[in-house]
Amino acid sequence: MLLGFLAALLSWALFGLTLARYTRRPSWHNALYSLGLFLFALAVSAELLAKLQGAWTPFLYRLWYLTGAMHGVTFLGLGSLALLNPRAARGLLLLLLPLVLYGLFLVLTAPLDLARLPAPYAPSGAAFPPPGLTSPRLWTIPFNLLGTLLMAGVALYTTALFWRKNPLRAQGTALVFLAALVLASTSTLNRFGVVGLEELGRALGVGLLFLGVVLADRSVRYAGGRA
Repeated sequence: MLLGFLAALLSWALFGLTLARYTRRPSWHNALYSLGLFLFALAVSAELLAKLQGAWTPFLYRLWYLTGAMHGVTFLGLGSLALLNPRAARGLLLLLLPLVLYGLFLVLTAPLDLARLPAPYAPSGAAFPPPGLTSPRLWTIPFNLLGTLLMAGVALYTTALFWRKNPLRAQGTALVFLAALVLASTSTLNRFGVVGLEELGRALGVGLLFLGVVLADRSVRYAGGRA
């Protein structure tokens, strides 16, 4: 439970930090990253509330699935892409928008049976129908894969680019890369039925992400002043 509280606290703190940065210097990077962190914080908080009350409610479960299981890293990945190429991020967002809306429709309307969960508050997609074109469980795969690849790829590229020019910034982006790997690993294990590591994975992932953003902010402005 302590890890759940820590993950929620760090998630909201990082969202506040990024939103404040956006209000000071609006940009696509900060807008998408703020949205991604807001969704992530909602997901972690919904999961914590379910554990505190001992079971999911239909509302909390659908909220967690949409903001965490489906879009936990989607907009973080788009924000990372916008850091390097805002035009490409806008174009990809427009391409993804119909699928995002379709995923929202499925999460809100798909049949839900919480009794199929391995535990009353387990963060598992088993309450929805098996993966298929009309089941939300299928659509978590491409969204998570795309978001993780973008987030980790940009972080790795930036780390290599600034390793000698700006070691502090490189260290920050390296932590973002590790955060993406930890969050992706937690989600993958959950998808294959390995539950019980969510709190540790969320807390460690968001902790690495928080430290990475703070270190990068203390070095130089992202992408020549866009951050």
